[in-house]
Amino acid sequence: MKKQMLINAVHLEQKRMAIVEDGKLVEFNIQMVVREPITGNIYKGLVMKVERGLQAAFVNYGGHKDGFLPLRDVSSNYFTDTNGGHEGARSTLKPGQEVLVQVLREVGERKGALLTAYISLPGRYLVLLPNKESSGISRKIEDEEDRKRLKELVEQIKTEEGVGFIVRTAGMNRTKQELARDYQHLSRLWKEIQKGAAETAAPALIYQESAFGVRSLRDYFTSDIEEILVDDLETFRQVKAYCKAVAPRNLKMIKLDKEKTPLFDKYQLEDQIRVIYQDRVDLKSGGYLIINPTEAMITIDVNSGRGSHKRNVEETAYQTNTEAAEEIARQLRLRDLGGLIVIDFIDMMDNKHNAEVEKIFKKAIALDRARIQLSHISKFGILELSRQKKQSTIQEISYTPCPFCRGRGVRPSLEYTALTAYRKIETQAVKGSSSLISISVPHEVADYLQNQKRAEINHIENDYDMSIHITGSPDMAWDEWKIETTKRETPLAPGQTNHLRKVSEEPEKPEAEEAETPAPETAEEPEKIEPREEGQKRAAAKRGPRRKGAPKKVLPKEEKPREEEPPPKGESAVENIEPALETAKKRPRRRSRHRRRTPGGKPAETSSAAPQPSSAEQRPEAPPRETVRIKPPLAAVEPSAPKIGVSRPSELSKGNTPPESPGKGSGNPDDPLLRLKKIFEALEE
Repeated sequence: MKKQMLINAVHLEQKRMAIVEDGKLVEFNIQMVVREPITGNIYKGLVMKVERGLQAAFVNYGGHKDGFLPLRDVSSNYFTDTNGGHEGARSTLKPGQEVLVQVLREVGERKGALLTAYISLPGRYLVLLPNKESSGISRKIEDEEDRKRLKELVEQIKTEEGVGFIVRTAGMNRTKQELARDYQHLSRLWKEIQKGAAETAAPALIYQESAFGVRSLRDYFTSDIEEILVDDLETFRQVKAYCKAVAPRNLKMIKLDKEKTPLFDKYQLEDQIRVIYQDRVDLKSGGYLIINPTEAMITIDVNSGRGSHKRNVEETAYQTNTEAAEEIARQLRLRDLGGLIVIDFIDMMDNKHNAEVEKIFKKAIALDRARIQLSHISKFGILELSRQKKQSTIQEISYTPCPFCRGRGVRPSLEYTALTAYRKIETQAVKGSSSLISISVPHEVADYLQNQKRAEINHIENDYDMSIHITGSPDMAWDEWKIETTKRETPLAPGQTNHLRKVSEEPEKPEAEEAETPAPETAEEPEKIEPREEGQKRAAAKRGPRRKGAPKKVLPKEEKPREEEPPPKGESAVENIEPALETAKKRPRRRSRHRRRTPGGKPAETSSAAPQPSSAEQRPEAPPRETVRIKPPLAAVEPSAPKIGVSRPSELSKGNTPPESPGKGSGNPDDPLLRLKKIFEALEE
């Protein structure tokens, strides 16, 4: 099996590194110019605020967000006593204090960079620890014989006071001379950093990580790699110079690729790299993985898919989980996934199968350079692990959040977005302070409003006497809108529509017009005395046929309203009208319980002694009707010679004639006046 390292640095915008073993992608790393990594950089920062509740400090190191510095990661050299050295004093940082920090984690969308005051300088075989005096060996080296041999070499290397180091996995099979050379290189680098920090004011960048090619060789190169190919001349020179300083015997394996065929295409790596950016990874057995990074953790779901050709369900689950365990370990390295990771394996009833899957997974992650803490598979088929996060994931480096869904993966539907914009228009219109509303929305939303909501928008324009302009913008995000309003000179009251406004603006009609409509008189004429039976007959003859739908008026039997109308001219009247009038004046007046009232009219006051116009003069002006109460006489009257008080025609013609009911003439044979005339003639005979 041939293992190779390929460094693609032709394009300045993007640089990639891949480790290939028999044509299969094993390791992958990428760097984008638009997002330069800051992990490992050393800054001189300024303490901005100390949070005792969080036991941390916020440090301004020069980034767009303040870094988060836990107090447990601060060297004791920076602490000061808050109570002046007295008993019970607490050691902490002060706001405004300068501190030398190193970035452990990249800046996130919602979080700042994670900082530490314990500086570490990684080399090819060693990691220099300036703030720690002790030295040690990497935990990844588990063989006891190797650890014992390395401890003897560490004790032979002379170190400065207050400086320690850790032997990396790459230095496991190295000699004392190689380890000492690496230590001397890192020691000189630390002195240069201290000198730069003393001469620079905070906040400032003191040390930046090595170039991409040098960092790839330092972190990813192992002893089993046989060849290193670089397709860029400048990167080739940097890698060769670094290798000459730390590992001169490996210079021969570094080569410059001069072929016209792209380096990654020659090894068929583009398709394998494309799978890294997908959330679904297919397995050879027919199953697949779903990898979903979230804010809190990374979830990996194992599905059997089409891989159900085994003897039973247990066997199918075991074979799929076995294959998934190896592929998950590979994807963790390729994607550089860090933090809390939860794997949901297919449920297996046999405990032996669970133990076997755990064993295969532990063996697969042993090749990982990152520090990993692993738990057992629970009864729900879930395995939890924590992986050290050294830098941003491949997706975070190469991708940017979607401007439409903002990284959520979903966006509002067209109807939801259009109705939201419509409600914004309606809210502005109801205020009544705008004569013009202009709204800009995406093209699809504008088309929906103009076609599906045209009637509602026209209704708003008519009700509030305003104009609404809707325009589409190609550069606007899906659920964004922009509203501009033009204020009116006389704003409407809140909730007042255009219809109510027009009604309120109409001028009031003069009172003279309202008085034109006659109303029934409130003052009553002196009551005329008639026999009960005769009065009832005359009242019934006067009313005539009842109209359809007219309300029926019910009055007491002793009170029957009747309108008295003057008899025709030329007729003789009964001579005893004056005694009857005098008797009627002495009786108390009573108002009618049911009076007709013309809408909008005012009651006209009349007097029994005032002269009244004749019927011929009142016809064009339609005077109001008079209501007369007819009551039986006080004394008993013989039927053969009744005495009834009426007005003689001669006296009525002189100006005492009551107003004639409008709409009734004397020429009609069914007129009550003619019928009353016949009754008088019969009485006189």
